[in-house]
Amino acid sequence: MGMDGAEIMMDVEDHFGITIRESEAGQVRTVGDLVSLIESRIIAAQNQHCSRLSAFLALRKAARALTGDETLRFRPRDAVTTILNARQRRELWMRLSDLLGAPPNPLRRPRLLGQFLAAISVGLLVLALVSAIIVTWEILPLTAVVAGGVIVFLYQVTARYRNVPPEGWKTFGEITTKLAGVTAATKMVHLRKNEEILDELRPLLVNVLGVDTTAIVPESRFVEDLGMT
Repeated sequence: MGMDGAEIMMDVEDHFGITIRESEAGQVRTVGDLVSLIESRIIAAQNQHCSRLSAFLALRKAARALTGDETLRFRPRDAVTTILNARQRRELWMRLSDLLGAPPNPLRRPRLLGQFLAAISVGLLVLALVSAIIVTWEILPLTAVVAGGVIVFLYQVTARYRNVPPEGWKTFGEITTKLAGVTAATKMVHLRKNEEILDELRPLLVNVLGVDTTAIVPESRFVEDLGMT
């Protein structure tokens, strides 16, 4: 799927409280395919009352293995940064890829490092512009390319220092919700029929694809019929 597909999947995940694996996303060709995928998660939620508990226990097991502390305790509301150090958080994020079946939202750089890189980036771009003003405008493309290259290099070099959980992944409870969504929905679990799921899904698809509501039927193909890119 292209950018439209990625946005649709993220909207669906947020709206229905599920996590869609890459392998599953690749099999979604029609609106009906997506409805069936959502339905399977809702049915699982209705039949499994302890999906969140199972996910939390799996997360705690992973955290205990990383820390080497088999008695490690934490609550869903606890921030990951208060329990795991920077190295352990990076290792946890690698394990989450296996547990989720897809890469989690990436860790971020510490705030001070991010601010430093932003300041350096602005300074380099200003330097490139000033150099062109002083010497000749003809060198602006060259100075801009050099500045851009240095900025990219700095971001690549500092990638190893990313250890801050992003929004929506800051607490163990938030991560638990993502893990539970792999097997069962955590929202809209009251829906019982495909028609009800489709009614919830339509506004999301209209918002991303800009098509008429009447065009969104189970047989509609995302690319060929709805123009998804």
